[in-house]
Amino acid sequence: MKQAIVFSFALLLAVSVVNAQPDTTRRDTAWSGSPHRPYLNSILDADVLDGTSTATTITPRGQRLCFDKILKIKTMTGRGPAEVCVFINTKIGLIAYTPLKPDAVGICDIKQEAPDFRLTVVGLKGNTYTYLNAKKKNTIEHWVQTGNSETYEYQFTNTGSSVPLKRKTERRSYCNDKVKAQAYKVDGRPEVWFLFGKTFPESINMTPKKFLGSYAVGYQYTDKGLFIIMQMEASGYNAKIEEIQDMNVCFDPSSYQVMEDERETKMQQSIQREREKIAREETKAEKYPSCQSKKTTLLNYQKESLNRQEQNLQEARIGNAMQDVRTQQAQANLMNYDDAIQQMIYETELKLCRAEQRMNEMSEQTSASSRQKQQEKITCLNRQLAEQRSTQQSFQRINTQYRNEPGRQYAEKAKLFMRGLVGCD
Repeated sequence: MKQAIVFSFALLLAVSVVNAQPDTTRRDTAWSGSPHRPYLNSILDADVLDGTSTATTITPRGQRLCFDKILKIKTMTGRGPAEVCVFINTKIGLIAYTPLKPDAVGICDIKQEAPDFRLTVVGLKGNTYTYLNAKKKNTIEHWVQTGNSETYEYQFTNTGSSVPLKRKTERRSYCNDKVKAQAYKVDGRPEVWFLFGKTFPESINMTPKKFLGSYAVGYQYTDKGLFIIMQMEASGYNAKIEEIQDMNVCFDPSSYQVMEDERETKMQQSIQREREKIAREETKAEKYPSCQSKKTTLLNYQKESLNRQEQNLQEARIGNAMQDVRTQQAQANLMNYDDAIQQMIYETELKLCRAEQRMNEMSEQTSASSRQKQQEKITCLNRQLAEQRSTQQSFQRINTQYRNEPGRQYAEKAKLFMRGLVGCD
């Protein structure tokens, strides 16, 4: 399962708590006589879901991020088995997890100095940050990607009316047989949920926007109180909690630089350099006057493209990058393949014009080899121009086909773009 898919699923499930009230109804537990009762009482605890505490807004580089519970989860997908550890703060509502890698063994520690470190933190208030390390020469750079969620919080959607899960007969054991979970299903659906709670009622309604976990397992508040989804089985997917630990683990994000800030600074500098380069070109006299109009067309388009790039850079910081289509489109257009291919076409047309003028200026005394070499260049430029125009037409079809999918547009154009880069110089 791709990390992006897992992250989207986690976001849909990990949702903020609004006006939650604690369940004050006294119930005897189904495991009151268990020798593991202290452990079970300890793990079945999530204040932020039952309303005894509230979710907190977090910043990408501010406070230390601490977690009081760790879930070791084993998954099985079409890509094979994998283990991952999910870190949870049950007091202020935080979830953190590392990428899901096939055949990986879950390491329940936050090793932020490792060269391949990557950790996604989801706050129930809608802050979602991915921390990662990048090795550069002999140093390790620390970056955090925010998706603008420090300002534009992720808006968790309400999944609608809760569909009742009906109790089934099967029970399973987890966490070295300390936890006994009951099977539940929605009538007519193939998914099976194994739930652990104080009781096992006939029917349970999962409360929307009250989940704390990832990979479809974790803490879930319901109309019958708090439960832990110990396992979820579905077609082609299986995730179960192997261990639950009460453990204090903290992460210090203060050394991580915001990726979006760095990108904006570098792009602004690049835009300024390009504008200065265009200004210098405008002051140069064109050697072949008949090509001046093509040169002017190219330079004017380059200036317009830089204006669009600057506007996209501004719009890329407005809105949540995981939800807002306009923000996603602006971010995709920071590398605007439509502008790039059009500039290439204008550049090739100018080169072709100059090459043809040089050919026309050749005298009868010019050697045959020089004439042949110049003609070969003209032929190459014509072929290159045809390929670029064909690529541009393909881009137009992609724009229509994936009108509301900026990411897909970007990926499809990237595949085609390289074929227009072969030069004739």
